[in-house]
Amino acid sequence: MRGKFHCRGCGRALSGEVIVQSLKDPGVQTPDFIDQRPVCAEGSGFKSYEPLQRSHDPSNPAALEFVPQYWLNPADFEATGKVTSKRGRTNGCCGMDGCDGPNIECRECGTEIGTKQSDCWTPLIFVPDPDNTEFRKTAT
Repeated sequence: MRGKFHCRGCGRALSGEVIVQSLKDPGVQTPDFIDQRPVCAEGSGFKSYEPLQRSHDPSNPAALEFVPQYWLNPADFEATGKVTSKRGRTNGCCGMDGCDGPNIECRECGTEIGTKQSDCWTPLIFVPDPDNTEFRKTAT
């Protein structure tokens, strides 16, 4: 499916057109998660029904322990997203580990739009916040 991600706070388009493949489709191969490499090419992504993170404590779920979730290339959001100023959200040694909640905000209105992982021990990935973003399909 093709579409664009939009901020629910201000309605602004956050990405250009992105082609998203469902990981429920048996013909779609699960992406490789290689440290410091994008999970997908710019302009493409995956819709996953397995969370990127899991907690071993049900009373304290991981930040990215929700489904469904989109796995996207962070470069598709660089022009419209900015790193949060919230303390503790940008932890990591070489980049952001994405383990502490949304770390990217809408440049226009400041709404938390998702979580970027860019640390040396993580793949390069952006996961939009489902409460604050909307995927709007475009005509094929």
